[in-house]
Amino acid sequence: MNLPIDRRFLPALLLAALAGEVIGAQSCTVAVGTLAFGAYAGAQVNSSATLTVTCTRAFGDLSTVNYTASLSAGSSGSYAQRRLTRAGLPADTLNYNLYLTTVPATLNTSVWGDGTGGTVVASGSIVPAWFIFTETRTHTVAGAIAAGAVPTAGAYSDSIVATLVYN
Repeated sequence: MNLPIDRRFLPALLLAALAGEVIGAQSCTVAVGTLAFGAYAGAQVNSSATLTVTCTRAFGDLSTVNYTASLSAGSSGSYAQRRLTRAGLPADTLNYNLYLTTVPATLNTSVWGDGTGGTVVASGSIVPAWFIFTETRTHTVAGAIAAGAVPTAGAYSDSIVATLVYN
C-alpha cells in the first residue's frame, strides 16, 4: 500500500535527520611560504611570508576548531636570536628573528615562538558552515634582520618548523 507524502513536511523531515549530533573527523594542516630577505647591506631588512591553516571537516561535523601555531627556534636553538647560516666556507652567520603579523619597533620583542620565555604563538578558530568543508585562516610571519655589520657574501638560510595544535 502506497501512502501519499505531503510535500510540506519533507523539509522538516530532512532537517530533523540532519539535526542529530554528528561528530566527524576534522583534519587540519599548516603551510608556510618562503621568507626571503634579499640582499643585506648593513641596514635593517624586513620581509614577510604567510602561514596558512587549513581545516577540512567531515559532512555533518559542525564543531569549532581552535588552534595554536608555533614556530621553532631554528638552527640557533634560541628564540632570543635566530641565525641564518652561510652555506659554504668561510662559515658565517647573520642574526634575525620572526614575529607575528608585523615587525615590532623594538626588535627581539614579541618573538613568534612556542609560547615559552616571552614568545608568542598565533591562535585562531575555524567555525564551520554548512556545505563548506574546507576553511582557511592566514597569519603573517614577519621577519627582520637588524642593522649591523655586513657578513661574508653568500647565501644564508635557516629552517623553521611550524607546529599546529588543534582541537
